[in-house]
Amino acid sequence: MKNFTQTVAIGIIVLGSITISNAQTQGPALAEKLEMPEKLVKQTLQKRSLIWIDGQWKVEDNKYVWVSGHWENQRIGYVFIDGKWKKTAKGWVWTDGYWKKIDLNKWMTLFA
Repeated sequence: MKNFTQTVAIGIIVLGSITISNAQTQGPALAEKLEMPEKLVKQTLQKRSLIWIDGQWKVEDNKYVWVSGHWENQRIGYVFIDGKWKKTAKGWVWTDGYWKKIDLNKWMTLFA
């Protein structure tokens, strides 16, 4: 029984950490949206095991940091959702991009 309880506790911790890692981060409110510091590069080249992530802002230590476009390994069953600016009562707030889990059959239709 003790081993079962320990296994369940470890499972809850692991699942909790996975959920937290997929949470979207929001930055501080600004009066105006920040401009892109470089021209947005649209990648038309397709690579089987990689996906192109467009350049976008990222929130680090409650500050906005520009991340240039780059290739990342595809994650089976996930699609990348770009970050976006959102108008709030306090001003413009950036919400970081994130990996969203989708149905595996839908993923296969998109990427296989």
